Amino acid sequence: MEKHEVVLGIDLGTTFSAIAVVNQHGSPIIIPNCEGGRTTPSVIHFYDSDGCLVGEEAVRMVVVDPSNVARFVKRSMGESDFSMEFFRRPYTPQELSALILRKLKNDAEQFLGHQVRDAVISVPAYFNSPQRGATAEAGALAGLNVLSIINEPTAAAIAYGVDRQGPPKTILVFDLGGGTFDVTVMDIRPGSLKTLASDGNAELGGKDWDDRLLNYVSEHFIERFGDDPRDDPNPYQELYERILEAKLALSSRSNVRIPVNYRGHWMFVDVDEPLFRDLCQDLLDQCRDTCNIVMEKAGIGWEKLDEILLVGGATRMPMIRNMISDMSGLSPIAGVNPDECIAMGAALAGIFRHRQNMLPSLLEEALPTSITGSASADSGLPKDSSSPAMPLARLEIVDITTHPLGVLVLDADLQEHVVNLIPEGTPLPCEKSGRFAYAYDNMTTVCVQVAEGHGSTRDEVVVVGEVILDHLPPRVRGTPVEVLYRYTRNQLLEVYVTDIQTSNTQRATINLKGSLPVHRFEKAKAMVSRAKMDPLAP
Repeated sequence: MEKHEVVLGIDLGTTFSAIAVVNQHGSPIIIPNCEGGRTTPSVIHFYDSDGCLVGEEAVRMVVVDPSNVARFVKRSMGESDFSMEFFRRPYTPQELSALILRKLKNDAEQFLGHQVRDAVISVPAYFNSPQRGATAEAGALAGLNVLSIINEPTAAAIAYGVDRQGPPKTILVFDLGGGTFDVTVMDIRPGSLKTLASDGNAELGGKDWDDRLLNYVSEHFIERFGDDPRDDPNPYQELYERILEAKLALSSRSNVRIPVNYRGHWMFVDVDEPLFRDLCQDLLDQCRDTCNIVMEKAGIGWEKLDEILLVGGATRMPMIRNMISDMSGLSPIAGVNPDECIAMGAALAGIFRHRQNMLPSLLEEALPTSITGSASADSGLPKDSSSPAMPLARLEIVDITTHPLGVLVLDADLQEHVVNLIPEGTPLPCEKSGRFAYAYDNMTTVCVQVAEGHGSTRDEVVVVGEVILDHLPPRVRGTPVEVLYRYTRNQLLEVYVTDIQTSNTQRATINLKGSLPVHRFEKAKAMVSRAKMDPLAP
């Protein structure tokens, strides 16, 4: 594969991450990491102020040195006031994620034999702009040129549906990862993937199932011995690893026996699948409620669904599969690897984005014109040799807004509230405008603050950017101003503020921008670049 053909598809997960590329035959393939694994644990161990381990080696240090381990970072993305400290240095979620991304980038370069820069990174569909911005910022810190941020269900649907040219299908993508949860209904037809509705919870994932099992086992130990194994970091981490093994075993066995050893006492706690399901019933109810909400948003009944696509390692739990089957009357699609399909779809999307938006003349010569009719043996996708290939250039991907976008304004009583311009569920790209007015006499500057989220007040939404129109002639209260929102396929928001009387316009792009100021960003990028990821290296 030539260097200029490579776009990394990256699934930056809460518990595991994966990378993929599209090979010279047009098929997505998973890139194994340097340890030979097809996924990489999203775990970091700091062994000194300038060095860290990422992946399997970091996991082995979880029990040995838990105070210097970072994990589940994705759940904190977009939180500007969150940091973790290691060896007296604070790290933002972007910086920690960048170290994971640098590991993935290094592994890809070793596998491919040359440097790579371009990447598409996936995020949960229900991530808001600060979370998406932090993810894009993490990619830039890792030395990647992030072509776009793609919704995880969309990426999974691309990986599944790109080489299928049968009749139109309506599918539900149920994405339960280690720390986030999304449900998306999509329309798949030849040459088109269209999102109909989406909803989710960025704070619900497989870890919540782990915690239920961990707490149950710990309470039994407390009841018998009076000590809590969750109180000390090392015993806690050791027990947590056993909990993970037990949860995995319950996907294929009816019961497990979990050993607990703390302060000279030990015992076994027996757990079977029905008990585990009872412990997590409220989590299942949250999943069920979200599914029903999405179906209602899509305006269809369960009988209208053709297929169910399960994504994310947590969907291997029997209770999840049984719940989905009971609700839909359908068996989930077989043969799709829930850990790998997002990265593969992101890699394919990277080629689409590259061809359509970046270097069309170069890529017309460089890339094959179509995806091969059958999936490669290592692609993790089901073979469907009867379906003709879908040309890369003709695939239309239509996403929707997952959060409403509006403007903070002052009403006649000078009380601040939100006026929505782009509703949730609006297909991209889109363009919406509204007319507003001077709130005071003699104003010479207008500041338009862009609000994202459901709510009518500042406290209920997130302000994701602002556009200032200044040097205006002083005029009376009520002078009209037009605000235009143009939302692109890549989920970039262009904002135009126009003074109606003079036609003076100010334009700004509310990009996927993280929260790090420029000076901090440059320092962080240098830190990620020079971090030692091999303690034996000179």
